[in-house]
Amino acid sequence: MHYSAKSLCSDKRFGRKKALAKQRASGKKPNFEVIKDALKAALERGAFPEGQVILERPIAEIFNTSRAPVRRALAELHEEGKLFKFEGRGYKTDNSDIILREDIRPETLGLDDKAQTGAPSESHIIDDVHRATKRSTSIAMTFGQFRIRSEKHSQHFGVSRTISREILGKLMDEGLVGKDSTGHWITGPLTARDVKQDFETRRLLEPYSLETCGPLIPVELLEQMKLRLQEALSQTPEDKNPSLLETIEADLHQLCHSFNPNRKIAKFINQSLTPLVVGLVFSDAVRASVEKPGLREHLAIIELLIAGKHSEASEHLHDHLLNAETRALERMKSLSVIPEPSLPSYLVKIS
Repeated sequence: MHYSAKSLCSDKRFGRKKALAKQRASGKKPNFEVIKDALKAALERGAFPEGQVILERPIAEIFNTSRAPVRRALAELHEEGKLFKFEGRGYKTDNSDIILREDIRPETLGLDDKAQTGAPSESHIIDDVHRATKRSTSIAMTFGQFRIRSEKHSQHFGVSRTISREILGKLMDEGLVGKDSTGHWITGPLTARDVKQDFETRRLLEPYSLETCGPLIPVELLEQMKLRLQEALSQTPEDKNPSLLETIEADLHQLCHSFNPNRKIAKFINQSLTPLVVGLVFSDAVRASVEKPGLREHLAIIELLIAGKHSEASEHLHDHLLNAETRALERMKSLSVIPEPSLPSYLVKIS
């Protein structure tokens, strides 16, 4: 039997409406309504400081739920004129020129602790599965081209096909996976040419972006980045922490740029980060010492940002990217003679 795209979409909408009706019939409010009501009440009583930015993830964590109901709640509040769009990510609580990114606490929303909406806690599951999938695909792409079997992926992690597709879509946005001509998910191969082109893109965009958004990054956040760098620099090959190194790379090359009001620049940077996987894979594949030069370069940039020397930080970042490209290309040569590691069953080598 043939189903049109229109009929399939209608079926999905019917399924959502049916689930919503069932939830209401049980006497329990849908998750998005619980979240919307709490935010609306907080807005009406002036619980937020002027210019407060509202993002999906912090609200999802407070309510112990996924981002989908939060997204709907925020969209409806925006339609009702309670929240406002601006050039950055998320919404603002008012239409002023002030942009404030203070942490939102449960008590701000009139909650004593994390709210319980009755929904499964998907946000942390998605983050964990995303992190594990990113690591596996990063390793795979340096050893050739692999097909990612989405059904096997969802079975491997015990998550729904919807969550599996959401995670693979996020990795596509990050430039780590793609789709072939038949619509199958694939990753790799990562070539020296890819690395050179991505570094060229990053040298053009990252220094400019950092100088632009540097003044917008909270000093408290930069201090946390500095502490992570100092911890990593004190580690030996025996106690090095791969997760810490991943966080450190994301701090400078993703988190800092997330404060850029120009979302297109931040997006292009985010899609040109595949060279970062080379260092992480190399670190996993061999018992190498922690990359001190790269970490020291990171530390110098963060310290300049803390000191408010944004132009100097931008110049240091440009030099860091030049050095990082040289290191990445050297490591790719080393990886070419290392045996291919064992990979999860959802990754099938093509070439």
